[in-house]
Amino acid sequence: MPIREITEEDIDTPVIPTGPPVIPTGPQVSDILPGTERRGSPFTEGQSRDAGFAFRMEDALRTIEEIEESGFNPANFRDLLIDYLGGDDSAGPRAWVERLMLSPKYKQYQRAKMDFSTSQLRKETGAVINESEIAWVDNTYFPLLSAPEGERLDKWAARRAAVAAMKVSGGAAYEDVRRLATSSPAGTDTQGSALDELRRRAETDEALAAELRNMGLL
Repeated sequence: MPIREITEEDIDTPVIPTGPPVIPTGPQVSDILPGTERRGSPFTEGQSRDAGFAFRMEDALRTIEEIEESGFNPANFRDLLIDYLGGDDSAGPRAWVERLMLSPKYKQYQRAKMDFSTSQLRKETGAVINESEIAWVDNTYFPLLSAPEGERLDKWAARRAAVAAMKVSGGAAYEDVRRLATSSPAGTDTQGSALDELRRRAETDEALAAELRNMGLL
């Protein structure tokens, strides 16, 4: 191809495209409003999951401490005996009688204790939890029958330390989880009721259920 010298006239002459026009596709930079860009989560899957566990543990801890501070002893002989005699069945006449006879505060304490325990264990062992692990959590974090005051205080401190450690593990993701769990459901005024409402909605909303599972809230 011969080389031709570029003249002043060539520089001043605009270049007119001869091919077919190029039509841009998809959203253009000028079409995106500031602050509305689609962004991925800045947190890892592990951080989001641990943040969810921390939220559940903190909410359970609040219930546990309120019951203990009310003067109720969750390791009282009567409730422990009824619970033991009732066995492990969750349905049937025996389970119904057990639920009828157990103290309301004991049942509330047990629900909070289970939420605390499963959150801690899922962090340590994953989704599958066996009976020996539940027993380990009971012995580590909760007062046993006729426990002295020193042991109760030690386990009170151990529960708080476990929650603090989980929040550290979740990092800044904890604030995102707390915001989701406390501001989304309308008509709720506590962390516990907000989380219950989210779980209820997740029963018919698979996308929400998947998000809550990813955050450790289910």
